[in-house]
Amino acid sequence: MTKTIETVTKMTGSLHKVIDGKIVKEKNVGDAAVAGTSAIDGSPQKKRRKTFRYAMLLAYQGKKYFGMQIQKDFPTIESNLLSAMVKLQLIKPEEAERPNSFWFQRAARTDRSVSAACQLCSMKLLAIEQPLSVVPDALNEYLPDDIRVLGVRRATRTFNAQKDCDSRTYSYTLPTFAFAKTDELTTAKFRISKDTIEEVESLLHVFVGTHNFFNYTSGRNYEDRSCYRYIMSFECGEPFIFNDDILGKEIEFVTLTIRGQSFMLHQIRKMIGIVIAIVRGLMYKSDIQRSFEEVRMDVPRAPGLGLLLEKLHYKRYDEKYSATHEKLDDWGEEVDKKTSDVREKLIMSEILRQECSTDSMMLWLSDLFRHNFISDPEDDETSYLFKPDDASNVAVECQEASVSEAGKATHVNESEDNPNNSDTIFDTVIKSNDNQASMSSPTLPASSDTFHEVPLQQKGES
Repeated sequence: MTKTIETVTKMTGSLHKVIDGKIVKEKNVGDAAVAGTSAIDGSPQKKRRKTFRYAMLLAYQGKKYFGMQIQKDFPTIESNLLSAMVKLQLIKPEEAERPNSFWFQRAARTDRSVSAACQLCSMKLLAIEQPLSVVPDALNEYLPDDIRVLGVRRATRTFNAQKDCDSRTYSYTLPTFAFAKTDELTTAKFRISKDTIEEVESLLHVFVGTHNFFNYTSGRNYEDRSCYRYIMSFECGEPFIFNDDILGKEIEFVTLTIRGQSFMLHQIRKMIGIVIAIVRGLMYKSDIQRSFEEVRMDVPRAPGLGLLLEKLHYKRYDEKYSATHEKLDDWGEEVDKKTSDVREKLIMSEILRQECSTDSMMLWLSDLFRHNFISDPEDDETSYLFKPDDASNVAVECQEASVSEAGKATHVNESEDNPNNSDTIFDTVIKSNDNQASMSSPTLPASSDTFHEVPLQQKGES
């Protein structure tokens, strides 16, 4: 029997039978597959399901996760999402181990502890036979409460969530006392002035346009053309008061909103860091422009807690395919309401409470003076001119210092930047001049020692 079938298959269209004087052509296996019947006994055969590209919208609170992208032995957003998709039989277990096998792609890679109110993933799946409107709730049954799928839509056969995204909008929410001058008290009672808000806005606008941001990430050099990024807008919102009922605190916050074509690892947090350093009087406004130039600088990286992926923009995709596919820039009122509820109840409320309970910004500010701001943070040599135990004493001196009457400072060798920890601590000995102290003027070091690039593993861009 097997040999007969093989012969029929190889001799497609050439083997015939004569029945009652009529020539009858034999069916081959290929014809049977198309017809949906077995070539052997004519029994019904299961049709092969088609595959389609889908876009999945989700939101998450990132405080418990090591970023968006899957990492072995660490909890991530993707590991939970793929596990839920396996349980719902959208993908096979082996596909979850190799997301590239079904063209899985996220629009933006978020770092550890960073949240998203609007994250989009693209993937190629077997045709989903149920209405797509029921898929989000079905997936959410298998997901933790801090990860929510908001919607699923059919996309074009070549859709890529990352490459087809025109731009991304992020927000960074922080206590306003981060912008207190060094001669002002940095406490929960601090209230930002209108003049300081205007100063912050003027600094944010310097970033708008296309610049080389190699100083705002790790493992890149000035000649790397991929370090050029286009910033569309960078705005400062109105301050607001958050009342923490548990701790009995009333802290003033402000939200900075940035929209850009794409961002590199740590870029936004370092942009926030340099703005804070300038407003506090530790750097000059001109240092922003200097950071776009060839000289390597030590740019402080703000905490990740307040960073939030707000919006992904697909204007060009919608203009091109809106006649045949649903839009990805506008998910409708129902999904927008879900997104808003998740943002306020799941993400923002937790960011504000976490800041009040952990004082992450206050702790970061206490170490900010240790940066020397002008040298290469990836230099191999490390030395300390005072013990970490002495830091509190120097911090008090810095807090009370008058920047306008600042004395000179002596800088030490830079230490290697470690992307797995918080910002590298750079120790500085401050010489007093009439009991006044501050950081030194940001001029280049006298020596011209060549720095050494640290061979870091390249992480993704968003």
